[in-house]
Amino acid sequence: MKTILITGGTDGIGKGIANHFLNKGDRVIVVGSSSAKGDLFLRDARQFGAEDRAIFLQANLSLVKENKRIIEEVKSRFDSLDKIVFCATNHKTNKEYFETQEGIEFSFGLSYLSRFVLGYGLKEVLEQGDSPVILNVCAPGMNGTVNLDDIQNKRNYSGAKAKYHGSRLNDLLGVAFAHNDTIGKIKYILFNPWAVQTSGTFEAIDHPVTKSIMKLIYKTIGKPVDEAILPIIDLLDNPPKHSLSAFKQRKKVSLSMKTFDKENAQKLHNITGQMLEGLSKK
Repeated sequence: MKTILITGGTDGIGKGIANHFLNKGDRVIVVGSSSAKGDLFLRDARQFGAEDRAIFLQANLSLVKENKRIIEEVKSRFDSLDKIVFCATNHKTNKEYFETQEGIEFSFGLSYLSRFVLGYGLKEVLEQGDSPVILNVCAPGMNGTVNLDDIQNKRNYSGAKAKYHGSRLNDLLGVAFAHNDTIGKIKYILFNPWAVQTSGTFEAIDHPVTKSIMKLIYKTIGKPVDEAILPIIDLLDNPPKHSLSAFKQRKKVSLSMKTFDKENAQKLHNITGQMLEGLSKK
């Protein structure tokens, strides 16, 4: 029996992956912000006899302190992990700059900083698994650059820009993680699922006409969750042999693209470390 931790595992892709591994007979730890959705996850697990292998941990992953709490709870309860899947995200595009109580831009905190903290914080327990994998659901290989002087987009904020920037940050996170991992046991995979028919995608759209148009578009080009997770399952079960890889659905993304620049990756790693050190002193 494998042990899999999934952030954002009560909705969409994360929920689909969680249900797959529960049905397969594995233990699944789901981290999410909604206790109501967590209860639904546990109820569903009971219906197919997996209640003893389904764990829900409630947390606001936009907060560093909550990520650290999850790390300690996982370490106290489990000797090893086999796979970590990062799916937690905010589908809604914020119109204005919004900070958490820790002074961190919300999207940055949830979509990038959480993955940084959890990935490194759970690294040792993950290395106890036979073939450990981190799969980061983002959008690897998007054109553009990371502004290392303003990684939280505090200047000239745009919600859409912050989302795209977050994907590029995760590209560099994967590069730095693989580069700094001297043990080299963990396989880090960046994965772009492309268009997926999830409720969260449409719930994030306020304008009714825009929502109707998006539903029509996604009905044409989008895949249902059960289909969209198939390449993810394949990668988790049969990870590439390289320490870092990137995919858009089943197609490999070239790591030679500028978005995977090793020097920028290490700079971002250092900046993030300094940011976290500053938060710990508050």
